[in-house]
Amino acid sequence: MRRTAPFRAAVALATLLLVSVSCVSTRLPPISSQGDAFKPLRDERELWRQSRAEEDKLLGSVQLYGDARLEAYLDRVVARLNPPAMVANPAVRYQVRVIEDPTLNAFSYPHGSIYIHTGLLARLDNEDELATVLGHEMTHVEDRHMLRYQRSAHNKEIGLTIAAVTAEIIVEAAADIADSHGSWGKAAAIDVFGNLLVDLGLQLAFVASVNGYGRGLEAEADAGGFAKMAAAGYDLRQAPRVYLALLDDQGEAAATKAFFFGSHPRLRERVEATRRYLAQHPGKPSADRSEADEAFIRHLQPVVREDARLNLERGRLKLAESELAKARAWDPEDPGTYLLKGRLRLAQAAAAKGPEERDRLRGVAEDSFREAIELDASFPAPHRELGLLLYERKDFHGACTQLRRSADLDPKGDESGRIQGYLTEMEKAGSCG
Repeated sequence: MRRTAPFRAAVALATLLLVSVSCVSTRLPPISSQGDAFKPLRDERELWRQSRAEEDKLLGSVQLYGDARLEAYLDRVVARLNPPAMVANPAVRYQVRVIEDPTLNAFSYPHGSIYIHTGLLARLDNEDELATVLGHEMTHVEDRHMLRYQRSAHNKEIGLTIAAVTAEIIVEAAADIADSHGSWGKAAAIDVFGNLLVDLGLQLAFVASVNGYGRGLEAEADAGGFAKMAAAGYDLRQAPRVYLALLDDQGEAAATKAFFFGSHPRLRERVEATRRYLAQHPGKPSADRSEADEAFIRHLQPVVREDARLNLERGRLKLAESELAKARAWDPEDPGTYLLKGRLRLAQAAAAKGPEERDRLRGVAEDSFREAIELDASFPAPHRELGLLLYERKDFHGACTQLRRSADLDPKGDESGRIQGYLTEMEKAGSCG
C-alpha cells in the first residue's frame, strides 16, 4: 500500500507524542522541601533499591578504614550541616564511611550513604574544609541529583528516537550525549578504584565518584554545600583551599587523580566559582574555632599517617613525605609517624644515586626507628625495622637485641617466622653474644 505524505506526517506526529509522554521531568524539588511528608517516587524507589544493592557489592570489594571514632566524628559534622527539614524526613539517613584508598575521592549514594577516601581526607587541614566536601555530597543526596541525572540520560536516549524524525534534534541530542557521557570511554585509565567500579559493574558509584553529574549539577552541589556551611557557622573562606590543595599534586600527578573535583582545569574553574560565591555570600563564621580544629586534628592525624603508608607502599615518595610532615606537625610524639619516616628514608636510600647519600638516608632511618622506640618501647614494628637494618650493617649483637624484642612483643605477628629465621641464623653462627 502506498503511504501518502499526510499519512507519514501523522505517523511522525504520533511517534513524537508517544515518545514525549515517556520523557520524565528532571525538575525535581529537594527532599528537604517536603520535610517529613517526603515520599520517594516510583523510579526513585527503584533507584534506591539499585543503589543499596550496589553498595552491598562495593562493601564486599573495598577496604574500609574501620575507625568507629572517626566515623562518629564525621557523622557529627554531617549532623551539624544537615538542615532541619532533612532531619525531619524519615526516608533518608546519612551515614559516612571511609575507604582506605589514597586517591582523591568522595561520593554518595542517593539513599544517603556517603563515602570518602583516606587520600582526600589526608589533604584537608581543618573542619571547615571537611564541611566543604561533606556539604557537597549531602547536596547531591538532598537535591536528588542521581535521579535527575538518570532521568536526563533517559530523556536523551529518547531524544535520539525523536531525532529520527527531525535532523536538528539529532545534532543537538548527539552533542548533549557526547558532553554528558564522554568520560565513560576513559574508564580504562581511571586508576585502581575507578577500574574496580567498572569491573564490578557499579554504574551508580562510577557516575557519582568518577564521571560526575555534569557542570550544572556539580555547581549546584557546591552552592548547596556552601549554604549548609554558612547556616552551620562554618568559615566559607576555607572552601577554596580544598580545591587549591588538590591542585598541588606534589609532582606525582599521574599517580593521584582528583576524581571528586575533576581535572586541573575544572579545579581552577571551581576555585574561581567559589570565590565568586564568597563575594556574594561572605557569611559570618563563628569567632572561636579552636575546639573544632582540635577535634579535627585528633581524629584525622592517624588518617594522614596511614595514607602516607599507602602512598609509600605505592612508591609515591613525595606525597608520603608531605603527609608524614603534616602528621608529625599535628602529633610530634606519635611513634607510628617516626616508624614510617624511617621506612620512607630506606626507600629513598634505595633510590639514591651515590653511596654517601644512601648511607646518610639509612642513618636518618635508624634515628627515626630509635625515636619511635623511645616514644613507645612496646611497639614491635620499629624494633623489627631497626633490627633488620642493623643486620644489614653486620651489627649482629644490636640486630639480635632488637629482633628478640620484636619477637617477644609480637610472637604471632605476620613477620614472626621471618624474624625467627634471622635469629636462628645468628644464634647458630654465635653472633648474638
